[in-house]
Amino acid sequence: MITALDKRWPGFATQVEMCDVATPITFHRYTGNWQGSFEGWMITPGKLTLQIKKTLPGLDRFYMAGQWVAPGGGIPSAAFSARNAMQIICKRDKKRFETSVP
Repeated sequence: MITALDKRWPGFATQVEMCDVATPITFHRYTGNWQGSFEGWMITPGKLTLQIKKTLPGLDRFYMAGQWVAPGGGIPSAAFSARNAMQIICKRDKKRFETSVP
């Protein structure tokens, strides 16, 4: 990644002071995730349509988004859950939810 960024922005690599590599053991140690999982839920027929609440009791105006609140894992699930959180906020504020494609 550093090499690729250095090609785009020459001199980038010389500014990097440290590079850290995470392994499954790293994820298990810091998060307790099962077998060092770095993504969210494993897709199974029963979990594909799983709906996890995006709010928590007692926390007004708090909405969760990320790979752990949507089936699947990684960036697509995180982005989808962020979009869903915005839909909830728009509904709460009685605003029309609109999207645009750049």
